[in-house]
Amino acid sequence: REREREREREREATMESGNFNTYRHNNPYQMVARPHVIRQPKGLDDTLHGAVNRRILDYTGTVIKQMLEYERCQFEEESPLLKAVPVGALDLLPAMSYGETPASNFNTKFVHVSTNKIKCPVNALVWTPGGRRLLTGCQSGEFTLWNGMCFNFETIIQAQQRAVRCLRYTRNENWLVSGDDGGGIQYWTTTLNKAKQIPDAHREAVTGVSFSPSDFKFASSSDDTTVKVWDFAAGKVEHQLSGHGGDVKGVGWHPTKALVASCSKDSMIKLWDPKAGKCLANLHGHKSTIMCLEWNKNGNWIVSGGRDQVLKVFDIRTMKQLQTYKGQNRDITSVCWHPHHADLFVSGGYDGSILYWLVPNASPQAEVRNGHETAVRGMAWHPMGHVLATCSHDNSTKFWGRPRPGDTHRERVRLEETYMPTVGLSVPQSLSHSGARSSVIPGLEGSRPLPSTPPGLGGQMRGTGYPQQPGLQGPADQNKRPRERFFDMDRSKRPRQGGRSSRWD
Repeated sequence: REREREREREREATMESGNFNTYRHNNPYQMVARPHVIRQPKGLDDTLHGAVNRRILDYTGTVIKQMLEYERCQFEEESPLLKAVPVGALDLLPAMSYGETPASNFNTKFVHVSTNKIKCPVNALVWTPGGRRLLTGCQSGEFTLWNGMCFNFETIIQAQQRAVRCLRYTRNENWLVSGDDGGGIQYWTTTLNKAKQIPDAHREAVTGVSFSPSDFKFASSSDDTTVKVWDFAAGKVEHQLSGHGGDVKGVGWHPTKALVASCSKDSMIKLWDPKAGKCLANLHGHKSTIMCLEWNKNGNWIVSGGRDQVLKVFDIRTMKQLQTYKGQNRDITSVCWHPHHADLFVSGGYDGSILYWLVPNASPQAEVRNGHETAVRGMAWHPMGHVLATCSHDNSTKFWGRPRPGDTHRERVRLEETYMPTVGLSVPQSLSHSGARSSVIPGLEGSRPLPSTPPGLGGQMRGTGYPQQPGLQGPADQNKRPRERFFDMDRSKRPRQGGRSSRWD
């Protein structure tokens, strides 16, 4: 009894001293302690980790807000406008609620950077069904799972013996397929258990996988210049599509029809009939290697990007080029359409830059220069469309969110310096505090200063009629960074035996 009384006295003394900040809810006996003010009482194990501030992006609050507003506002123009102040974030709705304003989903706000304990280049990433976790594939053949809400590490497994090159879920989200650097294809269950393996699917690295609308078939591309159509259940080849004059860098199956598109080192996009195994048409327009392509969800557009630093959108209804987009300073290595806005897509460059585009406008509408230190190898939108995940050869996976109402560039830099770890990582130049203080356009010292805008009021995005999302001011530093050496998976970039290595041959 005396010991119990002493413990009660210690608890009362701890509460009176202010070590715990308590506040009550509807239940008078419910006590919540704020983690950042908790102090460990004496006598506890010193090996316990203290509370850590962690940024969280939870979309459930916006969904509940949408459900409450739906009965009152049946149409988008009737929904309440966001106030350009921090409290306006309470009225923020999901990305799908802003169908007529895709500018609200320019995810230029840095949220979190995730790196493995043993650092290794990250080649591919994909969101799990429902968006609760992000799965990444590394150069070491490991799968890493990151939490999709607070972005912390969950688990890691040694998936394959060779480097993971591509990851893709089936359209019904029941199976996962991965391709490795040795030409093998592996089936996985949703619990990441191995189901079936095709060790010699291709002679060289598998660069892409895409499923048919029914999930009975899937297509794979490889550096051996071929595209293969597979029977998913049997794991056997139905057709081998040959015709490209170089490494095939990507493949995509039409969302609703029996039509396969592939891009290659021969600067062409080929359209294939997967039933007959024949080439239907060729799309010309690029002047160098096409590194990536992706179908739009409407099934009419194909976006592609390559080493000529140009993005192109083709309309297969007319078999003509719809628009050309210039803005990347280096090779375009990845591209991704937004899941809810049909005319919004994002591209990643060899210099680590991330640019946001709208189909009607030829210039970038928002940009994050030097978002990564090296080439952006993969990009994936959260199924809700409020978070963009990117992976790179700088050994990191980064998460980007929507700017909040009232955010200014100075506030974003302060938050990024607070939450972005700098030990062992180099902070991108566009996110550094020195870049925020500069009031002169980089490279034009002595010229006119950058335009200043009140906090949260950015006016109109340049070159577009869409209203600017608060917090997006203007393009960041566009100065080219010095070339950094890192391992590249492209065969043409590997050093030759007994001779000089050329990156552009």
